[in-house]
Amino acid sequence: MVVRRYPMPWMSAVLIVISAAVVSVLGFLLANEAAREWYSGLVKPPLAPPGEVVVYAWPVALIAVVAGALRVAKATGSFRDASSALGLYFTLLAGGMIWNLAFFGLADAGLAFGVMTVVLILAFALVREFDRYSRTAALIQLPYLGWLMFAAYLTAATWGVNAEA
Repeated sequence: MVVRRYPMPWMSAVLIVISAAVVSVLGFLLANEAAREWYSGLVKPPLAPPGEVVVYAWPVALIAVVAGALRVAKATGSFRDASSALGLYFTLLAGGMIWNLAFFGLADAGLAFGVMTVVLILAFALVREFDRYSRTAALIQLPYLGWLMFAAYLTAATWGVNAEA
């Protein structure tokens, strides 16, 4: 079996990394003092981890998504050849940003759960699409997918135990 090796499409790689960094910074800004105060006043559902766990888990999960997108870009050698997978990557980043806006920016756990449902669907599609280009890229998404499912539970449960949220 002949395996083709492509050079890393550096402009694609830069776009992949910078977009994740921008989303991270915007998410951090949305989780400002007022949002943290709102969240601290909520009743926490069972299994809710301390805030520090969440603060560290999201960047680790995001690194896995970025690493997968980079592997896909490298496997194809061009942005165009990986456009369906990378399009899902960028859409997933946008979905995460919208979840942040809904949950922390608007303090609306119900809306955030609806957004998280869409994000989960996108994440499953992303794993499937990444697998077309790189099995490794798909497999390293599985912890992220697990974290998203846990986040969906936390969002729904927070909404459920806080009628005003």
